[in-house]
Amino acid sequence: MMCSGPRHYAVLHGAYHSWDLGYRSELLTMQFLCRNLTYVATIDRPEDEPVPWNGPTGWVQDLWRKGAVAQGWGFTPTPADTHIFLCGNPLMVEEMVGLLQAEGFREHSPKQAGEIHVERW
Repeated sequence: MMCSGPRHYAVLHGAYHSWDLGYRSELLTMQFLCRNLTYVATIDRPEDEPVPWNGPTGWVQDLWRKGAVAQGWGFTPTPADTHIFLCGNPLMVEEMVGLLQAEGFREHSPKQAGEIHVERW
């Protein structure tokens, strides 16, 4: 189970609107139950929200650049202690992979273990 062990996990979850953040309730619950999981949701169009959005706005890449995971954990994530899971808009995924690789993270593949796990569509 991911709640045990030395690894830390981060889910940076982005969408245009809050109602597009699938599984948000489940991810918030997992974050509550698992100290080593940080979940940060961001939306790109807060002006469309029927109820004011109090969370981060912008893109997932911006969250990473601003240190959202480091703020949640209290330390900067490194390949030695962090796995990152990416899925979504292909441009976001590729930009995030580039940002992470510049920090020493490696993309996981069947041939090479890595800290970046990607689902491409």
